[in-house]
Amino acid sequence: MKKLLLLILVVCSVSAFAQKKVKNGIIYKEHPYIEIVKQLAVLYEKGDAAGMEKLYTDTAEVYGMTRYNVDTTKVAQWSVPPHKALSGAKAGWQQVFDNWEQIKMRPIGTPEGLAYTDAPFTVQSWWLFTLVNKKTKKVAKVEMVLFDLFNKDGKIATQIEFYDPTSLLAAMKQ
Repeated sequence: MKKLLLLILVVCSVSAFAQKKVKNGIIYKEHPYIEIVKQLAVLYEKGDAAGMEKLYTDTAEVYGMTRYNVDTTKVAQWSVPPHKALSGAKAGWQQVFDNWEQIKMRPIGTPEGLAYTDAPFTVQSWWLFTLVNKKTKKVAKVEMVLFDLFNKDGKIATQIEFYDPTSLLAAMKQ
């Protein structure tokens, strides 16, 4: 019985160490595309929609949790909203700039560049987004994660953002 247990232990140990390791890409903490995402945050703080637009492809798709028009119905809470084309995203940015001030985007942690083997280069960044509603003068603080996928020309082709809009909704209430 001891020999059988020893044999099973040896076989399990060998099979655990014999697992093939497959590399799926490289993670960067410094990369030119990370600098583009940082530049995007600076332009957002300045309210420069035209400057932001230059960092995206003409056919960019922008996905967001509530993408500027907050819909709190049960269906909307559990579904992924459709993407916006760049023109729709630019209009949304302008809506934010028209209704909010003192916009600040502060990084939470270090942004990472993800160079996957069979996928576009992606920059993952975490932000503390702070802004003041112009009408109510209330402050909203939102933690947000962005995934920016780049094309071969170094432009953002897809942007995906996740955040909880509760603080924004509270700051909009009189």
